[in-house]
Amino acid sequence: MKRFGWILGAWFVALATGLAAPASRAGVDISFGVNAPLGSDGNLFFSISSQYFDRQPRMVNEWARQYPNPDDLAVFLQICSQSHQSPNVVFNYRRQGMSWYDVGVRVGLPVEIWYVPVAGDPGPPYAKPYKHYKKHKHDPHYVVRLSDRQVRDLVAVRMAHEYYGVAPEVAMDWRRGGSDVALIMTREYHTRHHDQHNDKHHDKHDRD
Repeated sequence: MKRFGWILGAWFVALATGLAAPASRAGVDISFGVNAPLGSDGNLFFSISSQYFDRQPRMVNEWARQYPNPDDLAVFLQICSQSHQSPNVVFNYRRQGMSWYDVGVRVGLPVEIWYVPVAGDPGPPYAKPYKHYKKHKHDPHYVVRLSDRQVRDLVAVRMAHEYYGVAPEVAMDWRRGGSDVALIMTREYHTRHHDQHNDKHHDKHDRD
């Protein structure tokens, strides 16, 4: 699968805000054109996830059977992508009853991987996990603990921020509405590619 280059601007933002975030995939949104799985937002989310996490669509679909909750699927794919561990290794750790954060620790993910740069207090429900990160930056021995819900929130924000190139605060607002990551990602896709979808529909209608 074609890899998308890292966007250097994310490094600048990270430095400007003082958060040591990894290189960003900001703004990788693409149109799937005539191959867009219209009428099936579940499949559309799998296609977006395949693109974002640089995984074969078949792999995403297979693991979606194990993680029907799209938030958990996104966290699982994030851990696999960032750790370069086998999906089976990650799955087995999770199956042992580990929290998502502990699974990340077990496969060697640094604390920074869960965060995107923000300016100022991000507000609830993000203020607490960002407070943990701030303490960790000042004292590397400080042990960060994130609940599964916090990890899901942070991954959803990172995915929306990097895939669509929106400000982290915008992605946080999308998540605050209570939407799962699949709804966030597919809703924005439809918003951005609405005209193209209409053109496709009209072309089909004209042919009929």
